[in-house]
Amino acid sequence: MDLMTAKEAAELWGISQRRVQVLCDNGRVSGAERLGNDMWVIPKGTPKPPDGRTKAAKQHSNPGAVTRDIERLIGEVNGTMSIEGMPLTDEDKERLRVVLRGEVTADEMVRRLVAKHRRGENE
Repeated sequence: MDLMTAKEAAELWGISQRRVQVLCDNGRVSGAERLGNDMWVIPKGTPKPPDGRTKAAKQHSNPGAVTRDIERLIGEVNGTMSIEGMPLTDEDKERLRVVLRGEVTADEMVRRLVAKHRRGENE
């Protein structure tokens, strides 16, 4: 197995050698092993772990929180639409979930809806 040092990983990932060492110390680098007291070796090709200090990384590490956020947003949108007399259908809610999970872009979802309604007009 080809290995790289923390210094080589730092250059590859664009972060400091010390940051790589901290990530290794915290068990965030897959396959990293300590040699002696202060040397880490990492399998070549190991991807840089996400920065745990960012919101995206925190959500990635807690998918349940993301699901709760999505459901809260859908509930808020549905509440607003209900006040206007146009509550969301189950199909609308599922479309929102797909977009909010990042499975489809909002632009793509709009294209799909337009195509669906154009087909309905031609029937």
